Amino acid sequence: MGLKNRILRSLATGGTLWPEAAAFSPVPEWTDRDCERPLKVLLVVAHPDDESECAAVLYRITHEFGGVVDQVVVTNGEAGFQHAAPAQAYYQLHLTREDVGRRHLPKIRRQEVLRASQILGIRNTYFWDQKDTGFTFDFRDGLHAWDAAWVRNALVDLMNREEYDLVLTLLPTADSHGHHQTVAILVLQAVSEFAPEQRPAVVGVKTATLDEDVPARFDGLSGFPLTRASTREPAWRFDRRTPMRGHSELDYSIVVNWVIAEHKSQGMFQMEFGRRPFEYFWLFDIGIAGGHSRWDRFVKLAGSSGRREEPPLRPREFRGRVYA
Repeated sequence: MGLKNRILRSLATGGTLWPEAAAFSPVPEWTDRDCERPLKVLLVVAHPDDESECAAVLYRITHEFGGVVDQVVVTNGEAGFQHAAPAQAYYQLHLTREDVGRRHLPKIRRQEVLRASQILGIRNTYFWDQKDTGFTFDFRDGLHAWDAAWVRNALVDLMNREEYDLVLTLLPTADSHGHHQTVAILVLQAVSEFAPEQRPAVVGVKTATLDEDVPARFDGLSGFPLTRASTREPAWRFDRRTPMRGHSELDYSIVVNWVIAEHKSQGMFQMEFGRRPFEYFWLFDIGIAGGHSRWDRFVKLAGSSGRREEPPLRPREFRGRVYA
């Protein structure tokens, strides 16, 4: 569907997006019983597969805390043809040919992220179909290639309607993908539209390998004071090797590997199995006034180590929506 048609449907219905098919949401055994409503989280990413950066924590939010997670995928992922060779036999398509990859990957990668979303218990997935121009370190690439004003306004509409407690995006470091930087800028600009006391906690996420351990300090993205974090060091860290609740022999890296495995069209991404055990989180200054208590609630739920001694989980049914 073209951008113009999506905007018209949005305006006609008073919503941000239009429902297309079924996604998934778990019914947790344990919930945050001390609060009147579940923790509500919005993840905003540039590409299908970016959800893996905080996969373990997303899984815990939905399956253990009784929380709700929605996801926005800004681009269609069509530029992921460069490393698609291992998936050509699987999908029976010459995906490494740019013309073939750009034609078929948007649909393929949409299905891949939906399967990953089922694993993570994501409730609603929003596909905004902006062009994936390819790898870059330049944040201006996304600003020029996308309808940035529409994306920003759609984020404002979605946040206003859903009243999220936390908004997660990938940390916009200068050495990260330029589209990740663009998405973080647009997210923070959208949050700035709200009165300070009404803003959610806005969190930047970055994984790290064992060799990196603690990532380099984050001082914000040059030229964009909105990207300044409350501390140069991460506000919180989760170790994916933490034993799962009720299953001391198993850990959360299992879930992360399941998510990675769903993105079969991305050969280089498949090399990430077990490589990044740490998920680091920075709290942006812009959301402190309204979101600090919400962030504190999340950290209280998650704990410093992520360990919880709870009974094993029972199988769940999944239900939810997808938007495009």
